[in-house]
Amino acid sequence: MTLEDETGFVNLVLWPDVFEEHRHLAQTLSFLGAAGRIQAEQGVTHIVVDQLFRPRISRMPEPPEVPSRDFH
Repeated sequence: MTLEDETGFVNLVLWPDVFEEHRHLAQTLSFLGAAGRIQAEQGVTHIVVDQLFRPRISRMPEPPEVPSRDFH
């Protein structure tokens, strides 16, 4: 999984058991938090994820629900 913010990209490494534990969040949230260990080698940064979560930011409203854009 890859996340992007205004500073760039970060790769998330989700082992199968971690993904299964947090499957619903990973597949439904448009604003996702991740916690884990940072791994950086040869200019590439990964986060080996232990937990995914819904960020709680009191000053920021929830992102709007946006319908899926499925192209057939």
